[in-house]
Amino acid sequence: MFRQLQVLFTLIILNTTLQLFAQEKDTLHLYNGQILIGEIKGADMGVLTIDEMDLRYIKIKMYKIKRINTSRRFRIETLDKQLYYGYIKPSAYDNWAKIIMDGDDTLEVHITNLGIILALDKGFFTRLTGSLSAGFSFIKSNEEGQFNLSSTLLYPMERFGHQISISTIGSIDSGKYSRDKEDGSLFSIYSLTPAWFIAGSLVYQRNLELSIARRFQEMIGGGNKIVSEANWLVMALSGITFNQERSTSGSSSKLLMEVPVILKLNYYEYHHPNIQVTSSNSLFISLSQKDRIRFDANVYFSWELVRRFYLTFSPYINYDSQPPQGNSNFDFGSAINISIQF
Repeated sequence: MFRQLQVLFTLIILNTTLQLFAQEKDTLHLYNGQILIGEIKGADMGVLTIDEMDLRYIKIKMYKIKRINTSRRFRIETLDKQLYYGYIKPSAYDNWAKIIMDGDDTLEVHITNLGIILALDKGFFTRLTGSLSAGFSFIKSNEEGQFNLSSTLLYPMERFGHQISISTIGSIDSGKYSRDKEDGSLFSIYSLTPAWFIAGSLVYQRNLELSIARRFQEMIGGGNKIVSEANWLVMALSGITFNQERSTSGSSSKLLMEVPVILKLNYYEYHHPNIQVTSSNSLFISLSQKDRIRFDANVYFSWELVRRFYLTFSPYINYDSQPPQGNSNFDFGSAINISIQF
């Protein structure tokens, strides 16, 4: 009798332990019958990323998910620009999910209508995502090929979102390295609603073709997510910028003020082949210098070769109607890279 009670007690403890372990994991049921168990890292633009227990990071297209069950609290933004905080639980219908909101209110949504999912209990490093690229580039300044290196880091929070971008293009001539073009930026937004946000940025630029040895730019403003669909995101923003410039001849400008008009576009196509297109177009109208207008355009095409590795093509255009030394007022170039996303 004692032996039977001992076995029964062991089974109860084991069952309880397994239940607690299962509760700590997120679960995805796919239409192909596969079950993924692990930690959902987040979702955006029609793709969910899960850190699976055995397979590590996996990206799953939302339309392939039959059921979803989370054990942690998430920030959930739907494609119809509604914002919720809570848990995602299975629905009685395939490809649908229940959002259990703070306060225990429940809402059923189609899984493909879940635009952005952000776990709210992650540590600092587990929230970081980004890419690292290296490759070959061409710029107008010397009409020759050069090597380039770039990196982007994204850090989302409950209402804040931060993006750090760094890129450099350089060449070696007669054993001397030339820093021909450099860009670095910190771009942050604070969500007021799923559509409206406050934005700010810190920017560093260097462009020898436009006689810019360095430019520091600070922006404060706001904007709106004009389009937010399963594979489209278009944002428009404006505000005011403050610039400090130093030319290649060594002269420095006074504090310059501008009005920016910025349009950002993200497009994803996750059927074969997997393609991503991002674009940033910025028009700056000077308030300090009469008739000065600047325009920056950057486009980023990405094509997945194998898991996590992408072939990218990145053309850019820079225009300044009144560059510091009045030499060239137009620069363009492009880069072909191999990129790894993490």
